[in-house]
Amino acid sequence: MVLGLAEAGAHLIIVHRGSTDPSEAVEKLQALGAQVGTVVAELSSNEEFDTILPQALKISPTGSVDVLVNNAGMSYYRKGAEDTEDIAWDTVLQVNITSVFRLSRAFGKYWISEGKKGKIINTASLYSFIGGQNVIPYTASKGALHSLTQGLSNEWSKRGINVNSIVPGYIITDMTSDLVKDKEKYADLLKRIPAGRWGNPADFKGPIVFLASAASDYVTGDSIFVDGGFIAN
Repeated sequence: MVLGLAEAGAHLIIVHRGSTDPSEAVEKLQALGAQVGTVVAELSSNEEFDTILPQALKISPTGSVDVLVNNAGMSYYRKGAEDTEDIAWDTVLQVNITSVFRLSRAFGKYWISEGKKGKIINTASLYSFIGGQNVIPYTASKGALHSLTQGLSNEWSKRGINVNSIVPGYIITDMTSDLVKDKEKYADLLKRIPAGRWGNPADFKGPIVFLASAASDYVTGDSIFVDGGFIAN
């Protein structure tokens, strides 16, 4: 997603955990001509949310922020509901839905108070629409995210704030590495994808640029599926 935005000419501010090093990603984005800033914050910590927007505004080359992309996410795999620990539930919902609400609230309040338009793009999931097995915290968080996207859109679209989501299908990433390594499961899922392949991160470039740009000014409360036709099958 971030590469697509950089290629389209956006200036970027990346929020990352202190335990991660974004320097390689920053260099790639700068090579595309983007101005890139970084903010360190732990989305599983309630104490750090209030610092993100002020830091972003401080380092923004334009002094403003026009688009919020809520792309952080996590899950715990392969445990039934009866064996799911409280810490798994609490942590997944904190990162996947509470952080989205708190960041959206901060940015929405900023745009409204400044009389500015803005765009919020959330990363949803197929499990926002179908019940996932052995990933109950993740499924619950992504179902809530779909409702949050529509609810915020209903409240804020008249204020010039568009709220939409991108719905990834089965994409080859670090988060799906266990599924990819399971050859039987990988092949079974592949049979259910009409496009005949798993997706890759580059498939999100078009949708993210569309939702971040003026081309989507009349699109709000919607979900764009990037799933090779999986949900329709």
